[in-house]
Amino acid sequence: MKRFLSAFLTVETLVAGAFYTIAAAILFADVVAREVFASPIWGGQRMAVLLANGSALIGIGVAVALNRHIRPSVLDGVFPARFDPVVVRLGHIVGASVLFFGAYFGALLVLENKSMGFTTPPLKREIWIAQLALPYGFASAGLRYVFFAIDPSLQPKHEDRI
Repeated sequence: MKRFLSAFLTVETLVAGAFYTIAAAILFADVVAREVFASPIWGGQRMAVLLANGSALIGIGVAVALNRHIRPSVLDGVFPARFDPVVVRLGHIVGASVLFFGAYFGALLVLENKSMGFTTPPLKREIWIAQLALPYGFASAGLRYVFFAIDPSLQPKHEDRI
């Protein structure tokens, strides 16, 4: 399971990084085109936004995999330390449930937009294709929480960083 999660993380990191790099390159090229040639790249800003959104949504799973996500600590210490293994697993199950819930409604959004034929101006491409990152990002993170609930040792230790 550890090798699968490691390979999964590598692929998602590469895809998210590629999306973000391409978005940055498009924006840079758009600025150069505007300043030097007085003509923007047609649809460049929209493409960059869609790619950056895809990168961020894929990054949800990456953040969970690296244990670098925002975690509320308000309930830390409420239960005695002897219950920590149960509480940690329960937290992973709750986290997975919330993320799968988000993935479900994200999938409904994608299907609804596909059935209505919504496009993204000015690209005139169907928006649902870019929106696939929404249910994917939530489902990916939820799947990791399921693995962490099964074997909490798979989750990297949390390090407090400023």
